[in-house]
Amino acid sequence: MDTLSLTGTDVGSPRLHGQTVLSAHGLEIVAGGEDIWGTRDEFHFACALVPGDCELSVRIVSLTMADVYTKAGLMLRRSLEAGAEHSLLLAFGDNQPRNKNNGGLEFQYREAADGPCTGIYPPQPLPPEPDFPVSFPDVWLKLIRDGDTITGQSSQDGERWKTFCVHQQRLPRAVYLGLAVTSHNPDQTVEGVFSHLAFRGGASR
Repeated sequence: MDTLSLTGTDVGSPRLHGQTVLSAHGLEIVAGGEDIWGTRDEFHFACALVPGDCELSVRIVSLTMADVYTKAGLMLRRSLEAGAEHSLLLAFGDNQPRNKNNGGLEFQYREAADGPCTGIYPPQPLPPEPDFPVSFPDVWLKLIRDGDTITGQSSQDGERWKTFCVHQQRLPRAVYLGLAVTSHNPDQTVEGVFSHLAFRGGASR
């Protein structure tokens, strides 16, 4: 595995500031922010600028909730501007029903700067039991970039992976890659705890 040196930053000037705390076992992200959605985002991003094809996986140990749409996940992002293009494989804090979803995972993207976001949901119609549930601490996510092809995968043990979606999106060669967390409640922060961060790709800076 290669090395990915992450630096924490707030994107979109959330009312409550976030922080990234590194430890020997992983990292903790405290985040405010209204959401990662619509035409602009507010969240905390632990990221690095990475050139070319890459792969990042992580275990989400826990995620506190300030809203049903509190979310945490792996993101590729063109820039640190609030309306930047991105792709995000995300986990919610639980499996309660949401728009077109009865599980805890989704994928979303913004194709044009300052444009709307689009969600990719589990296959419809939804089965009685979710295809992609979350059960912390056994929530593993993987984001793979191969040219313009971005693949989101999940696992419950970090070994057997299931593809959530394969998405086509043109992004510049060098993008910001890392962990994104948003509260969805501008007046309350949340905390995501992550471990087993694994990266393959070009050197980060």
